[in-house]
Amino acid sequence: MKFETVDADLMKRAVGAFLEVAWGELSAAHWPKSIDFDHNDRDGVLKGFVDEKQRGCMRKFSLRLGNRRYPFMKMVFQELLFRDCFFFSVDTHDELDIKETTPDYQEWLAIRDYNAQVKSRVEELWRSNEIPTLADVLERVDQDQVPPEQVCRQDTPPRVWVVDDEPSIAEGVRRTLEKRRYEVRVFPSAEEALAAIRQATPDLIISDLEMGNGLTGLQFCEQLRTRRDQPHVPFILATAAGIDLTRFNLIDGFIVKPYEVEVLCAFVAKHLRPART
Repeated sequence: MKFETVDADLMKRAVGAFLEVAWGELSAAHWPKSIDFDHNDRDGVLKGFVDEKQRGCMRKFSLRLGNRRYPFMKMVFQELLFRDCFFFSVDTHDELDIKETTPDYQEWLAIRDYNAQVKSRVEELWRSNEIPTLADVLERVDQDQVPPEQVCRQDTPPRVWVVDDEPSIAEGVRRTLEKRRYEVRVFPSAEEALAAIRQATPDLIISDLEMGNGLTGLQFCEQLRTRRDQPHVPFILATAAGIDLTRFNLIDGFIVKPYEVEVLCAFVAKHLRPART
């Protein structure tokens, strides 16, 4: 959904569906009092959200609505995969590092499971009410017609590796490129990709810059370039943040997230290794 097509009524319906699932009969008491939904001013409604856009280009707005067992759960309105393609999601804070040594470990596991159920039910209700979710974005990828000039014509489909710790972004890129006749393999970390490259050499790597607690995309490229037994693999760095241009010579190009499909496909076609024989 394009940003310009969103109105206050859609925002209100999204909040109402979230609260219906998260709070049930208590939902009325948890309506955000800081937001005026009585007018059709989308920008006025969004002023009550937290604007989480930081250094990068991704636009993201969040509203803490909570649920019966976890007061920090958020409703998120954002673009993530493609430019100006907005959807609603639920932030459950699943990235919290909970170990067996964490106090109240079993209770935290129970809350995490409960939050996952709430998230699933909220997003199902959104979809049934034609409120866009990530699943709708991915369905659009599957349904879109591919321009003939974007379809790879090589006899053997080139191997493209996508390295990104955000599963939804990796999945969207995978579907986008596979529709254009590329052989795509996804890795959630640079470490896993480095281990796999000993058995197979890709024709192109698209790697995120910042990935959790492991290697960054630049560190990944640095390690790859030190392997003298490996051919030069074209390396595209994808980033929603900034990049240290003093180290630009390591990579073959960089692309800004959220992606523009035409730019992504043009980068892939331009930087591929020569066709395998």
